[in-house]
Amino acid sequence: MRWPSRWPSIALDSGLTVRVAGHMPDLPAPVAAEVEAIWRERQAANPALFNGRVFTADRLTARGIVGHWTTYQRVLAQMTRPTLYPALRLKPLAVTGILHAPDGIVLGRRAPHSTYLAGWWQTPPAGSVESRHGENKVDLTAQILAEAQEELGLAPDMLTVAGPVRATRHPATRIVDIGIRLDTALPFDRVLQGWHAGGNDEYDRLAIVKPNQNPEDVVGPHILPGTREYLDVDRRS
Repeated sequence: MRWPSRWPSIALDSGLTVRVAGHMPDLPAPVAAEVEAIWRERQAANPALFNGRVFTADRLTARGIVGHWTTYQRVLAQMTRPTLYPALRLKPLAVTGILHAPDGIVLGRRAPHSTYLAGWWQTPPAGSVESRHGENKVDLTAQILAEAQEELGLAPDMLTVAGPVRATRHPATRIVDIGIRLDTALPFDRVLQGWHAGGNDEYDRLAIVKPNQNPEDVVGPHILPGTREYLDVDRRS
């Protein structure tokens, strides 16, 4: 899969707010039927797919995001068939941790079975902003800590959340990643142990990029453009 070398991106204010406003609109019957057909096809290949509530941004600035809750079924349809964007108009929000250990920044390679961006390296943890327990408000700190626990086996007391850094948008799927700096006192070998002991299988490899290293020299060229943006900004800070 090939993309532009740079993705649309903006710096974020440390006091970024996220507000829920509006409701999921109804779809024209032909579009709804297409969304349902894609869901049935993808669910047949992966019965574990769950049609939960995920947040999509309607407006995004450096200081605030306004959006509404939609369904993963619709998001997956647009991910699968980006030509549906004019009908669905989704900019699904996701969180991406920029995990700093004492010896460098952690990267993870998405496993071959991943629904999204399989085989690509990114800064973990990462995941959709979702309503995990039926809540209506969006708490980015809670979202990134939950992803760290699930994907890396890192408990909240092992991490410090420094806040949002930058938003990047995938040019095809329109997914908006909110890069959030995380700090841990654990060296990379301890992060690796935690991942093996308590993380899930979203990633099949983890690596550490030390301050004096180029990421490509460590993991090769398959690094997501959004991740490159986070790493470049981090180096300049």
